Amino acid sequence: MFDPSHSGPTSHRPGDDLGAVAGIAGRTAVVGVATLLAVFLAAPAMAQAPSAATTWATSGSGGAQQHETATRPGQAPGGTRLIDQETMEAAAAGKKIGTVHIVTENIFDPSRPGERRGVFRLVNRLHRTTRPEVIQRQLLFRPGDPYSPETLRESERLLRGNRYLYEASIRTVAEDASKVDLEVLTRDVWTLQLGLDFRRAGGTNSTAFDVEDENFFGTGKDIEVARLENVDRTSKLIRYRDPSLGNTHGIVDLTFADNSDGDTRALDVERPFYALDTRWAAGVTAVHDVRIDPLYDGGDVVDRFGQRRDFLEVYGGLSPGLLDGVTQRFRLGFTYDRNLFVAAPGFAPPDAATNNRTLAYPWIGYELVEDGFVTVRDFEQIKRTEDVNLGRVLTARLGWSSPVFGGDRSRLILASDASDGWAFGLRQILLLHADLLGRLSGGRIENGTVSAGARYYVRTFGNGLLVAKATGDLAENLDLDNQLLLGGDNGLRGYPLRYQAGDRRFLVSLEQRFYGSHEYFHLVTLGAAAFFDAGRAWFVEPPPSFLQLTGVQRQLLKDVGAGLRLGSSRSATGAVIHLDVAYPLDRNGSIKTLQYLVTTSQTF
Repeated sequence: MFDPSHSGPTSHRPGDDLGAVAGIAGRTAVVGVATLLAVFLAAPAMAQAPSAATTWATSGSGGAQQHETATRPGQAPGGTRLIDQETMEAAAAGKKIGTVHIVTENIFDPSRPGERRGVFRLVNRLHRTTRPEVIQRQLLFRPGDPYSPETLRESERLLRGNRYLYEASIRTVAEDASKVDLEVLTRDVWTLQLGLDFRRAGGTNSTAFDVEDENFFGTGKDIEVARLENVDRTSKLIRYRDPSLGNTHGIVDLTFADNSDGDTRALDVERPFYALDTRWAAGVTAVHDVRIDPLYDGGDVVDRFGQRRDFLEVYGGLSPGLLDGVTQRFRLGFTYDRNLFVAAPGFAPPDAATNNRTLAYPWIGYELVEDGFVTVRDFEQIKRTEDVNLGRVLTARLGWSSPVFGGDRSRLILASDASDGWAFGLRQILLLHADLLGRLSGGRIENGTVSAGARYYVRTFGNGLLVAKATGDLAENLDLDNQLLLGGDNGLRGYPLRYQAGDRRFLVSLEQRFYGSHEYFHLVTLGAAAFFDAGRAWFVEPPPSFLQLTGVQRQLLKDVGAGLRLGSSRSATGAVIHLDVAYPLDRNGSIKTLQYLVTTSQTF
């Protein structure tokens, strides 16, 4: 069943009760012997104890911080109940936080039966566990702060958001009349990936040769060098991401890609609203992208065009913080977005006068986040603690593009989205979302989209989960580079990718999930799913001239299928491998009888 413990307010709303040794399943190919050899040669420099522990404390006279090596003060808490009643009483008594013990555990625990084997000890030796100071920087509390269970639970959520950690928990280990001592316990997963990634969906293959470490030498930094090949292009990519720029909550993300059809350069530097009580944020994003994009009809490419995009956005934001379980955030920013279109080799040139656009606009944004988090297991992942927000989330952004600011037209720019959730008892969860995007000019909508969806989860067959999903989309006067598509790559699993196009779209899916309880080879946990999909994309307005619609494209399409899920318990990349077979119920002669899908995902 769902974990009943809320990470946010206990009264959300009336009616709310609520890899290692083989690259380990993050990649569908095994890590090569060369990887282990290369890291093994570096092992003397990285050798360490199975886990690292640091004590973070205040001096008796008021606040000087010190670090010292410490033994682990206790055992990991069981289950997913993260804060008990005793700690709630400590908060009510007005106690302070005393010593904070940070314990970072390795991938395998030699004290567990079956994890004492030589190969697991070798993996632990080759892996550099996350440095305690990396964990410390992400905590929202310090020794000497007033004790707050809500702050502890939010710190756990932030830690669990790191893919290099399998689990994170915070608990009390000692207390006296004035203070509470805490233990922060994390467990690492294997983050160095070297291998071949294979993906098949919608009848097409994608491959990648990738060298990546999402926790480089235990620092939390992500470095990636890859060669990617998919149906659209081949890319040689270098990426660097630092989530704690200058030992702060700042983030820097750099991407350089040399593509078969152009190139990409991207920079993102941001100090985000990283917590519910964060009072300010600021950021800058810059993108230069040159590519050749396809247009699809019936799963086939019917046209191509060249596109150059230059994008720059800066913003600053303020917030009064978390008040009565609700955070409000206000942003001011400026966006420059230029898109130029040219002919692709062998195809007619697009109408530059109609499609080229430069938008330059100041904007104001608003965000409301209600703290309604709950923890669950066997939900979108297998045997992992997950955080789901059942609170309201609303965002809105309004801007005005004008030649005065550097644009080539005057437009009102709109963007908004909303989500909400409910728990019905301990076995049912309902999540809703909706969003709206577009531009307005003299009462005419440009590139407008309205989307809405619902996801309903109910426990069945013991710990199984029945998931019903429904989404719908409406589009109006879409830009050349924005198609509304439906196919095997986005939910209609029995059909080719990008099979249907339209300005209206809906998709309904029913999936019965089964979660295994046994961890095989101390590496993966198995799951299974049986599913039914039904959807359609069609045009209400006259379609673009390049589309030649067929009868198949106008009809409702359905499929059934089943598959296995391999949940990785020791790897950072690709938490769940999907091995699916789907049968299209409305196929014609151009569609294969069975569609085989091999994908990796962070969700079930």
